[in-house]
Amino acid sequence: MSLACQLHEQIGQGALFLDRQVDFRWHPGIAFDSSELQVSHFKDLVTLVNPRSAYTFVNYLYENGRLYHFLNAQFEAVFRAEFEQYLNWAFHRNPLVRGGETVHEIRFDGEFRVRTEKAVLGARNLVVGVGKQARIPPQFEGWIGRNLFHSSVVLQIDPDVGRKHVCLVGGGQSGAEVMLHLVGLPKERRPASITWISQRENYLPLDNSPFTNELFMPCFSDRFAAMSESQRRLLLRRFLLASDGISESTLRAIYQALYRHAFLEPNPCDIVLRPGCNVSRCINAGAGHRLTLQRGIDDVGEVVGDIVILATGYRNALPDFLEPIADRLEQTDNELAIREDFSVRWDGPPDSRIFVQNASLGQRGLADPNLSLLAWRARRILDSLLGHAPCAKLEHPGFISRTSIEQWPDPSPQGCAK
Repeated sequence: MSLACQLHEQIGQGALFLDRQVDFRWHPGIAFDSSELQVSHFKDLVTLVNPRSAYTFVNYLYENGRLYHFLNAQFEAVFRAEFEQYLNWAFHRNPLVRGGETVHEIRFDGEFRVRTEKAVLGARNLVVGVGKQARIPPQFEGWIGRNLFHSSVVLQIDPDVGRKHVCLVGGGQSGAEVMLHLVGLPKERRPASITWISQRENYLPLDNSPFTNELFMPCFSDRFAAMSESQRRLLLRRFLLASDGISESTLRAIYQALYRHAFLEPNPCDIVLRPGCNVSRCINAGAGHRLTLQRGIDDVGEVVGDIVILATGYRNALPDFLEPIADRLEQTDNELAIREDFSVRWDGPPDSRIFVQNASLGQRGLADPNLSLLAWRARRILDSLLGHAPCAKLEHPGFISRTSIEQWPDPSPQGCAK
């Protein structure tokens, strides 16, 4: 969407953006009413590369007659529901975007042939931005169904959890939002018990501090790409909570809900928090599942859940429609290998390129799946498509000298963020 908006405003033609959705939906399976952005609303589709664009979030508020009301409300963070409304507004405003058309197959015979259920389209260049797939740990494979499922579909499945025993696996932001949803249900729909399991030693906050946020600047993305593979992995481990922690507002809301359940509710939900544990085994137990909990190499107990929700993150996966050319694409450590303009290294002609978005965390750093560099990445792709040198306005390189990062020694395991 960011690339579509920037291309529309810069040249207005020569591209088509396909999406299988008729309306733009942003993580609909986990879009709880209380969910908030973890980043500033300035990190929208275009603002950080063109604040004068008609596609900014601020212009969306203005066009819809709510800019003053938004200011008066003094929100600490934008609700994801409102940001989804903004994205859908941009989706339908842009004439280059075509919704309700699924891509089934892409081949190459001198140019790309994109087959949908409606047409076969030709293209000189291709941009793939379909996101990641839900990660199902191996111990849960084979058990997926209405009683055991990934958090990304929790609202689509809408399980009846009333008076049931629920196990929630995963201690990141998604797990925390599911937990907040469960403890906030009306009494008549509330589970009998909730067990929240996390590998991390505690339910840890997002590191949103100013100096850490320098990792989410364009200049650092390029510096990260130039590091050795071992140094990139080290940095991703050390700063994991810069992108994968829980927002403090969500943690506070959960803690307050636990307080109400413990001290103010006459018939409280039984809530058990199990940080520092891994689920080593999952087996069927009647209509539910029995999970074996492990700390280190030792089993530390079992828990039975009528319903098991996996907030276990996402993984890269090559889209099925790329299968006809998959063996021509270079890969590195479960990612498509990319150049500095986000084009994939492949054996096709150099003037026929495949660009990928949100699929290069190991090569581009923590900001790759984050909204922070969304507009900048789209601008770099657009500049490459148009044969221009990168033209985004140069920023000050930051206040921290990062040369020392590339010389960090590998720390002991105890010093690594998990």
